[in-house]
Amino acid sequence: MNSPVIFVTGISGYIGGNTIHHLTHSHPEYTITALVRTDEQARAVQDAYPTVKTVLGDLDSHDVLVEQSLKADVVLNLASSDHLPSITSYLTGLRQRPLSSRRYLIHTSGTGILADTSAGSGNATQKIWSDVHDIRAITSFDPATHLHRDVDKAVLEGGAAAGVKTAIVCPPMIHGVGKGPLKKRSIQVPVLIEAVLKRGKGFTVGKGENVWDMVHVDDLAGAYGLLVEEALKADWDRASWGAEGYYFVEGGEFSLMLTLFFSLFPQRWKDVAAAIAEDAMSKGLIKTTDLDELTTDESTRVHPWGPILWGSNCRSRADRLKSSGWRAKAPDVFAEIPGMIDFEIGK
Repeated sequence: MNSPVIFVTGISGYIGGNTIHHLTHSHPEYTITALVRTDEQARAVQDAYPTVKTVLGDLDSHDVLVEQSLKADVVLNLASSDHLPSITSYLTGLRQRPLSSRRYLIHTSGTGILADTSAGSGNATQKIWSDVHDIRAITSFDPATHLHRDVDKAVLEGGAAAGVKTAIVCPPMIHGVGKGPLKKRSIQVPVLIEAVLKRGKGFTVGKGENVWDMVHVDDLAGAYGLLVEEALKADWDRASWGAEGYYFVEGGEFSLMLTLFFSLFPQRWKDVAAAIAEDAMSKGLIKTTDLDELTTDESTRVHPWGPILWGSNCRSRADRLKSSGWRAKAPDVFAEIPGMIDFEIGK
């Protein structure tokens, strides 16, 4: 039997590098080809993962993406959630494969599609979205008002037209230090840590009562691994594809409590900010655990996406993925904050 072929984009990034670390260790039998932009990236990837092949190009390299997708059983897009032309390229290559062969595209989106500030930045909202019960609403969002929706729509409609089985993976706030060869940090918590250390004091957007879900980068890698495994099964698999193939990936809300109590006692961005300030002060990096309340405009001056990153609500439930056997096992964000601060001051 021929080795399954996986074509991966985004291996130089945080999600991609960590996911390929997971795949190369759990499935050394896979033939993995990774898109890289430079020879320097190629050397870093091959030093870390000697069995991974590399090909030079970027997400605008249409011919390269088509050629590699044509060769692949599974295309694993771990790069941009918002690059529309590359979706066309993947599907163009996959649709040229024989009808009897595997033709799968696993695309990375994000729960930014759910970003909700309807109660005002820094205030909690109550709606929790299920990727099973709310699937019709989620896949009908207006692309003009919901992040990532234009590309999600292209994946779903393009996959159906091309006869390609698609899955959209939609992670929330991702935490933990990555194991990939290049980028090892996410955005939301690391950039918040960086800002706290720079200004010498923690902060929230508004009151900081807003809530997000979280997932450890290793648990996210496990979710991608499960979907790849299901795609490569010779017979029936547990995964959903196409119109039903939409997967939230959450390990709970910001909470130190049991899952049973998540919806009753969700932790807030205020709690994350407080935990950062406490650990930073214990290490002598700042002088107070007090938190400033920033306005929306003030948070934008900290980071252009500040109101969304730290002031919105994104509340989802990974009902579909859990029904396929996935479970979050890694530590939560509060356990990881000390290590993430150590990484920021050491990088």
